[in-house]
Amino acid sequence: MQSNYLPLWKTLETPFFSLDESHVEMFSLLALFLLTFFVMLAGKRRQIIRHVVQLVSVLIFFYIVFSCLGVFGLIRNTIVGFSRIGTVFTESFFWMSLPLVIVAFSLTTGPYFCGWICPTGTFQELVAILRKYLKKLFFPKKPFKHQVKLTGFNLILVGLFFIGFIMWVYWLGTVKHFFVEDASLYWAASLIFLTFLILSRSLDDRAIRALRAVSFAVIVISALLKTSIISPVHFAFADVRDPASALTTLVLVVASFFISCAWCRYICPWGYLMGCLHRVSRLQIKPTQECNQCGKCSNSCRVQAIRKGKVNVSECQFCLACVDSCPENALEVVDVWKKVHRE
Repeated sequence: MQSNYLPLWKTLETPFFSLDESHVEMFSLLALFLLTFFVMLAGKRRQIIRHVVQLVSVLIFFYIVFSCLGVFGLIRNTIVGFSRIGTVFTESFFWMSLPLVIVAFSLTTGPYFCGWICPTGTFQELVAILRKYLKKLFFPKKPFKHQVKLTGFNLILVGLFFIGFIMWVYWLGTVKHFFVEDASLYWAASLIFLTFLILSRSLDDRAIRALRAVSFAVIVISALLKTSIISPVHFAFADVRDPASALTTLVLVVASFFISCAWCRYICPWGYLMGCLHRVSRLQIKPTQECNQCGKCSNSCRVQAIRKGKVNVSECQFCLACVDSCPENALEVVDVWKKVHRE
């Protein structure tokens, strides 16, 4: 594909290296995991270092891997790999290698892929940081919250954005026929609708997070039916021109301005799987002493996974912001497996 057709300008037309047609995804991902694991051990300025790791991760995915490791594709590739076991071993390993590496690391060290490496999460967090900066600039006396109240002005903004989304989808329908191959648009529409309902207090934020399980089931069923659904932010990394993915990415970013990491909270199917694994993972964040309810840990959590000083492991992304922000050092990373073994 010619460079003038690429959605974003790339300095390279092919990855730096090639390893048996794998385009070094495995090597790059392992390097990121090892880098992140050692960085997590740092005590001071850990969150600043985490943002640096996120930036390095995006650059590696953009310029070397040429993939965003899409949240839909990881699930689909695993199923494809399992279906080819016993036929062509190398091809089966090629499809399953990346998802299994992420699963293995998540079981042993927690789901820090979501909080440290995932490009989709990084894009959303950048928007949250921008909103925090703007709030300090224009409303310095008001405390920052990871959720915006639906005032009249915000209602108009969400409404105008939804109208623009409908018009863009209508225009896409006039120039091409799309349904299943552009199904990421349905996730985008759902995210806009959920954001509006949650901000208007029509839905409970905690209860609606169960939709991640529904999203996961839909992706699994579509993979079993051999139906391809393109992941959001896919267009920004791969050499494809995908207006549907571009529009979904825009929705994801805008929704994060109103609700921090809205995609991760309510829709992400891979995040749901990581949450399930985190329930039995080796490392978890646990309170080590009585919480004084100062609220700093919950305010620092970008996905609001903390209630009264206790971390909900199924929603935690293991970014360790709560551990770093606690003034009493009441939260620590605990080796749950060792504790169970001793008992």
